[in-house]
Amino acid sequence: MSYTGSVRSAGRRGFTLVETGLAIVIVATGMLAMLAAHEAFVQQNDWGERAAQAARLGGEIRERSMVLAVDDPVTGGAFWGAEAGEVSVADWDDMDDFDGLDVSGWAGDGPIDASGSVIPGMQGWRQVVDVQSVDPTDLSTPVADGTSEAVRVSVDVYWQDNAGDPGDLVTTVTWVHVQ
Repeated sequence: MSYTGSVRSAGRRGFTLVETGLAIVIVATGMLAMLAAHEAFVQQNDWGERAAQAARLGGEIRERSMVLAVDDPVTGGAFWGAEAGEVSVADWDDMDDFDGLDVSGWAGDGPIDASGSVIPGMQGWRQVVDVQSVDPTDLSTPVADGTSEAVRVSVDVYWQDNAGDPGDLVTTVTWVHVQ
Protein backbone atom coordinates (compact mmCIF):
# COMPACT_ATOMS: atom_id res chain seq x y z
CA MET A 1 0.00 0.00 0.00
CA SER A 2 1.31 3.36 -0.84
CA TYR A 3 1.05 6.46 1.22
CA THR A 4 0.07 9.64 -0.66
CA GLY A 5 0.19 12.27 2.06
CA SER A 6 1.47 15.81 1.60
CA VAL A 7 5.17 16.39 1.93
CA ARG A 8 6.31 19.31 4.04
CA SER A 9 8.98 21.57 2.57
CA ALA A 10 12.22 21.67 4.52
CA GLY A 11 12.99 25.40 3.81
CA ARG A 12 12.08 28.27 6.15
CA ARG A 13 10.13 31.34 5.23
CA GLY A 14 11.07 34.82 6.62
CA PHE A 15 13.17 35.73 9.66
CA THR A 16 12.77 34.75 13.26
CA LEU A 17 12.15 37.39 15.91
CA VAL A 18 15.72 37.01 17.22
CA GLU A 19 17.23 37.54 13.76
CA THR A 20 15.08 40.62 13.16
CA GLY A 21 16.05 42.11 16.53
CA LEU A 22 19.75 41.46 15.88
CA ALA A 23 19.52 43.17 12.45
CA ILE A 24 17.86 46.21 14.06
CA VAL A 25 20.64 46.44 16.67
CA ILE A 26 23.36 46.23 13.98
CA VAL A 27 21.73 48.89 11.78
CA ALA A 28 21.10 51.19 14.77
CA THR A 29 24.74 50.88 15.90
CA GLY A 30 25.93 51.78 12.43
CA MET A 31 23.63 54.80 12.31
CA LEU A 32 24.84 56.02 15.71
CA ALA A 33 28.46 55.69 14.57
CA MET A 34 27.66 57.72 11.45
CA LEU A 35 25.96 60.43 13.52
CA ALA A 36 28.97 60.64 15.87
CA ALA A 37 31.33 60.92 12.89
CA HIS A 38 29.14 63.64 11.37
CA GLU A 39 29.15 65.63 14.63
CA ALA A 40 32.95 65.38 14.84
CA PHE A 41 33.20 66.60 11.24
CA VAL A 42 30.93 69.57 11.94
CA GLN A 43 33.00 70.56 15.01
CA GLN A 44 36.28 70.30 13.09
CA ASN A 45 34.83 72.29 10.23
CA ASP A 46 33.69 75.03 12.64
CA TRP A 47 37.16 75.13 14.22
CA GLY A 48 38.82 75.31 10.80
CA GLU A 49 36.55 78.12 9.72
CA ARG A 50 37.29 80.08 12.90
CA ALA A 51 41.03 79.48 12.60
CA ALA A 52 41.03 80.75 9.02
CA GLN A 53 38.97 83.81 9.96
CA ALA A 54 41.27 84.56 12.91
CA ALA A 55 44.36 84.33 10.69
CA ARG A 56 42.68 86.74 8.27
CA LEU A 57 41.93 89.23 11.07
CA GLY A 58 45.53 89.10 12.30
CA GLY A 59 46.69 89.56 8.72
CA GLU A 60 44.51 92.65 8.32
CA ILE A 61 46.49 94.46 11.04
CA ARG A 62 49.76 93.20 9.53
CA GLU A 63 48.79 94.46 6.10
CA ARG A 64 47.98 97.88 7.56
CA SER A 65 51.37 98.02 9.26
CA MET A 66 53.36 97.40 6.06
CA VAL A 67 53.02 101.04 4.99
CA LEU A 68 53.66 102.58 8.42
CA ALA A 69 56.89 103.75 10.01
CA VAL A 70 57.94 102.39 13.40
CA ASP A 71 58.12 105.90 14.90
CA ASP A 72 55.88 108.90 14.32
CA PRO A 73 57.03 111.02 11.36
CA VAL A 74 56.67 114.22 13.45
CA THR A 75 57.57 113.31 17.06
CA GLY A 76 59.91 110.38 16.33
CA GLY A 77 60.43 107.94 19.19
CA ALA A 78 59.88 110.57 21.88
CA PHE A 79 56.26 109.55 22.42
CA TRP A 80 54.94 105.97 22.56
CA GLY A 81 51.34 105.36 21.56
CA ALA A 82 48.80 107.47 19.70
CA GLU A 83 49.79 111.12 19.68
CA ALA A 84 47.43 113.96 20.58
CA GLY A 85 44.95 114.53 17.77
CA GLU A 86 45.10 110.90 16.60
CA VAL A 87 41.66 109.96 17.87
CA SER A 88 40.79 107.07 15.56
CA VAL A 89 42.63 104.17 13.97
CA ALA A 90 42.36 105.94 10.61
CA ASP A 91 44.55 108.75 12.07
CA TRP A 92 47.34 106.44 13.25
CA ASP A 93 50.49 106.93 11.21
CA ASP A 94 53.09 104.75 12.95
CA MET A 95 53.38 101.33 14.58
CA ASP A 96 53.58 102.44 18.21
CA ASP A 97 50.08 103.95 17.85
CA PHE A 98 48.72 100.38 17.69
CA ASP A 99 50.19 99.30 21.03
CA GLY A 100 47.31 98.33 23.32
CA LEU A 101 44.64 98.39 20.60
CA ASP A 102 41.71 96.22 21.76
CA VAL A 103 38.69 96.23 19.45
CA SER A 104 35.75 93.86 19.24
CA GLY A 105 32.54 93.34 17.36
CA TRP A 106 30.54 93.30 20.59
CA ALA A 107 31.90 96.74 21.53
CA GLY A 108 31.13 98.02 18.04
CA ASP A 109 34.68 99.27 17.39
CA GLY A 110 36.10 96.27 15.56
CA PRO A 111 37.48 94.11 14.32
CA ILE A 112 39.23 96.35 11.82
CA ASP A 113 40.54 95.74 8.34
CA ALA A 114 43.74 96.95 6.63
CA SER A 115 42.23 100.38 6.00
CA GLY A 116 41.34 100.81 9.70
CA SER A 117 37.61 100.47 9.06
CA VAL A 118 35.35 98.29 11.19
CA ILE A 119 34.47 95.08 9.36
CA PRO A 120 30.68 94.66 9.41
CA GLY A 121 29.10 91.39 10.53
CA MET A 122 32.01 90.29 12.73
CA GLN A 123 30.14 90.45 16.05
CA GLY A 124 32.00 87.68 17.88
CA TRP A 125 35.57 88.67 17.00
CA ARG A 126 38.14 90.65 18.98
CA GLN A 127 41.65 91.88 18.03
CA VAL A 128 44.24 92.78 20.68
CA VAL A 129 47.54 94.30 19.55
CA ASP A 130 50.85 94.43 21.42
CA VAL A 131 53.77 96.41 19.96
CA GLN A 132 57.16 96.07 21.64
CA SER A 133 60.53 97.58 20.71
CA VAL A 134 63.19 94.91 20.21
CA ASP A 135 66.94 94.86 19.75
CA PRO A 136 67.51 94.85 15.97
CA THR A 137 70.50 92.50 16.36
CA ASP A 138 68.55 90.08 18.60
CA LEU A 139 64.84 90.19 17.83
CA SER A 140 63.97 88.10 20.91
CA THR A 141 65.30 90.78 23.26
CA PRO A 142 62.86 93.56 24.20
CA VAL A 143 64.21 97.07 24.76
CA ALA A 144 62.64 100.26 26.10
CA ASP A 145 59.69 101.54 24.06
CA GLY A 146 60.74 103.92 21.29
CA THR A 147 64.47 103.16 21.53
CA SER A 148 64.81 100.87 18.51
CA GLU A 149 64.07 100.92 14.81
CA ALA A 150 62.63 97.40 15.15
CA VAL A 151 59.36 96.40 16.80
CA ARG A 152 57.71 93.04 17.36
CA VAL A 153 53.97 93.18 16.75
CA SER A 154 51.58 90.52 18.06
CA VAL A 155 47.89 90.40 17.26
CA ASP A 156 45.85 88.07 19.47
CA VAL A 157 42.53 87.20 17.85
CA TYR A 158 39.73 85.99 20.10
CA TRP A 159 36.29 84.50 19.52
CA GLN A 160 33.70 85.86 21.96
CA ASP A 161 30.35 84.10 22.41
CA ASN A 162 28.75 87.18 23.98
CA ALA A 163 29.55 90.77 24.97
CA GLY A 164 30.73 90.00 28.51
CA ASP A 165 32.92 87.08 27.46
CA PRO A 166 36.69 87.83 27.32
CA GLY A 167 36.84 85.29 24.50
CA ASP A 168 38.83 82.24 23.56
CA LEU A 169 42.21 82.87 21.95
CA VAL A 170 42.00 81.41 18.43
CA THR A 171 45.36 82.52 17.03
CA THR A 172 48.26 84.92 17.46
CA VAL A 173 49.86 86.53 14.43
CA THR A 174 53.36 87.89 15.16
CA TRP A 175 55.89 89.67 12.99
CA VAL A 176 58.84 92.04 13.23
CA HIS A 177 58.61 95.46 11.62
CA VAL A 178 61.85 97.30 10.92
CA GLN A 179 62.16 100.96 9.92
